[in-house]
Amino acid sequence: MDSYSKIEKLIAKKYGKDTTTRKAIGDFMLTENHAVNVKSNNVDKQNYSPNMISIKKMHIWVFENKNELSFIFVDYKEEGDELIILKESDIIPIEKISWDCLSIEAQGYGVIQKIGPLITNPNQTKRDFYKGFLAAYKKYRDKENKKHESFSKRFIKNPDSIDW
Repeated sequence: MDSYSKIEKLIAKKYGKDTTTRKAIGDFMLTENHAVNVKSNNVDKQNYSPNMISIKKMHIWVFENKNELSFIFVDYKEEGDELIILKESDIIPIEKISWDCLSIEAQGYGVIQKIGPLITNPNQTKRDFYKGFLAAYKKYRDKENKKHESFSKRFIKNPDSIDW
């Protein structure tokens, strides 16, 4: 079993829960409408911008279906076969995570990534988080459009002009 799976199971057990399937919205469910994702970080490795959740899944779960989504962040290290948890956050609702440490990057419809140290704002509302999401999504779409425009300039306008 991978370290992240072991950590997910340990954290879920702390809350008296079992882990869900890989395709589920969260690693475990606090309630029927409250999913929790456990994001683990091996401090001995360089983890670049870990994926948190796809924007499509997040949007449907939180903003369309009006459910709750939270995260727990865990720093750990491995010593042989032993996992040592160095730091574990409380349960943090997604809307309390600042867009100052998040970004939307290209994978499928886009994925939210943590791009720096965790920054939370206990006063931030779901409406505030959503406004930040919209700004981040516009930035993502603009970047994707530029990338596609640049690549499309390579396309041959008249395929009949090529000696196939």
